[in-house]
Amino acid sequence: MPSLIGFVGSNVNRFHRKLNNETSLLTQKAKKRLAVEKKEYILPDNIWLNIFNYCSPFDLYLWRRVSRNFKRLIDPKFDNILYLDVYKADISAFQDATGQSTEQFYRHRNAQILMSIDVHCSTLVVHQRWTSKDVNRLFLAIRKFAKTVQTVVVDASIMELIAAGLSSMDLNRWYTFQCYLQTFDGGYEEDSVHIQCIPSTITNQFFPKLKEFSLRISGKDYASLTRMLDYQVTKEALFSLSAIQLFRVILRPLPTSNERCTSKRRLSKHLRNFKNWIDVENLRERYCQQYAT
Repeated sequence: MPSLIGFVGSNVNRFHRKLNNETSLLTQKAKKRLAVEKKEYILPDNIWLNIFNYCSPFDLYLWRRVSRNFKRLIDPKFDNILYLDVYKADISAFQDATGQSTEQFYRHRNAQILMSIDVHCSTLVVHQRWTSKDVNRLFLAIRKFAKTVQTVVVDASIMELIAAGLSSMDLNRWYTFQCYLQTFDGGYEEDSVHIQCIPSTITNQFFPKLKEFSLRISGKDYASLTRMLDYQVTKEALFSLSAIQLFRVILRPLPTSNERCTSKRRLSKHLRNFKNWIDVENLRERYCQQYAT
């Protein structure tokens, strides 16, 4: 006859085995149910690409961080840009004027910047009364496209922004400096205002694949041409002198209402300083001046 201790021990062991079996069975069922609930449906690339075609480029740039797959699909949209146009304008009036245009512009959520992006072309428009935040965001956008673009068209103010961004000067401080310059309204006094920067140590070119560069200059922009020398940024930091095929300067009509900034001698001096900075003698026939009507 079995002892009480043996009887109790055998029943306890049998209970433990049964409990372990039931627990294991419940765990397996729970894992299967959890696997079904967490099952992911992966969309093919063509569906994601169609979705991205209707999204703002500003959003797409942020979505690159979501996953490696998103980055793989989105990066070519920015890396294939070969033509870049950047200028200042009244974006409220600009949006009304382009309401019937086939070119789709998207506005940055936190800055006064519009962007249009196509297969190989992109246009950036910043408000003519830009803010410090606009200046910083615009430079980052230009730098993103700068690695691949081959043709660039910019206003003189944008050219100065690029030089400031490559210099030792902080862009917030540069914006304050620009606000101070506006008090001169393009007059002669602006010619005597200069800044001091440490010579740039940048070795990589900002536009490594640039072939054609066009610079738009209006009546009040001429003083900025001489200021390009103040930033201590060499032309080699922007583009390769041997690789560029055309450097075009587009001179807009001079205003007749403001005689303080339209002296031909004064404007010629600023243009001459700029031409020396880009080494126009080595450019030779690759440099041209175009007079806009």
